[in-house]
Amino acid sequence: MNNSKPKVLAILPAFIPSTHICIIKPMVGMHRANLIHAKITLEYLVSQRSLEWADLVIFCRNTEPRYDYMLDFLLSRRIPFVYDIDDNFFEAPLDSEEGEYHRNPGRLAAVTRYIETANWVRVYSEPMLEQVRGLNEKVEMVSGPIDWSLISPVTADSRRNPVRVVYATSRFDDQLAALFMPGLNHILSEYAGKVEVHFWGTKPRFVNGGQRIQHHSFVPDYDKFIRRFSQGGFDIGLAPMKDDSFHRSKTNNKFREYSSCQIAGIYSDVDVYSSCVTNGETGLLVSNSAESWRNAIARLIEDHDLRRKIQRQAQDYVRGHYSQGEFERVWWDQIQQVLAGRGTHSVAALPQAGISGSPSGKVEDRNWQEQTILDHLTTKVRNFVVHFKNDGLRFSLHLFRERLHDFLMVVKLRFFTSSVLKYFRSPKVVK
Repeated sequence: MNNSKPKVLAILPAFIPSTHICIIKPMVGMHRANLIHAKITLEYLVSQRSLEWADLVIFCRNTEPRYDYMLDFLLSRRIPFVYDIDDNFFEAPLDSEEGEYHRNPGRLAAVTRYIETANWVRVYSEPMLEQVRGLNEKVEMVSGPIDWSLISPVTADSRRNPVRVVYATSRFDDQLAALFMPGLNHILSEYAGKVEVHFWGTKPRFVNGGQRIQHHSFVPDYDKFIRRFSQGGFDIGLAPMKDDSFHRSKTNNKFREYSSCQIAGIYSDVDVYSSCVTNGETGLLVSNSAESWRNAIARLIEDHDLRRKIQRQAQDYVRGHYSQGEFERVWWDQIQQVLAGRGTHSVAALPQAGISGSPSGKVEDRNWQEQTILDHLTTKVRNFVVHFKNDGLRFSLHLFRERLHDFLMVVKLRFFTSSVLKYFRSPKVVK
């Protein structure tokens, strides 16, 4: 590697909280710090010219086999790449649409190939560390960040009666809420007039509360969400999690979010949370029974001193263990290590002779990109029609809003990395 800034291309499947937290923010941060020259785009917008431009490519949660030609191209040109994954797609439950999607044999084969041929793999949990080690020894477990510059300080006015309970999720049809819903319904009956419940990003079924229930639309821009969330003055946060191999492979994102915003969290007693939460000190750990959830919520409603102690101590703990600056320093160190060992792909990982690295078998950049965009748009229109027939207008509009956000994000990020627009308006603060 020469002394010039490395050119880093991040290729993402979508702009979701995971890709924003794990990739976009650290890449933009390093770009602003003049450490790298970053470009961030979506899979269907990648051109051969952009791959040739890159010294290093980063993938995050990419699973679609129809983009195998990009991997073939990188391997044939010995361009190193990093694969970042914060979910265990191999164990995704088959009783959900999301699970069926990720457990598709073609997608699992694509994930396996990304992991096996990557120069570096980043994971966020012990189960995923063990899973990936069986496929690639160049794997490291990292901790997620909190950007403290986005967190608004808690004021006396923001802590007001009634006690405010919150549950936040990026899943439109969230199944985890069912774990605490029976207990929460008991709370709404027992503490009428004393408690108010807020749902961010979802409208769970079977919740009784009338005007005591408030819903907040999902905010695709994660920075905007965390700013608003930290200003909400919430007292108690709910973080349900199933105790199975898929959910044990997830990150402790709820613990970081709730604690940084001085929200006393109640967490399912599974490894994801028990590994970082001290029961009664930085949160409450509960079994997934209606009685346990009801008792924990009631305890924090009635015991103001305990609630405030957990809010303060949890924020202190998270401030001392999670930061955006440290997350970016880890990324920078890994980028340097990968580039120092450039060209280390094994012979077995290289594509077979005759593969040109394009979906049509041609090397013309224009044909490659135009065909990929056309295929992507055709698929999205077909999926929208299917969801409209099966799920109705509300869910279809939710999907349309996400796709529109993806397109606008690409535009913003391209302007930013061209030094025309600063996408992240808040000053960079390393804490």
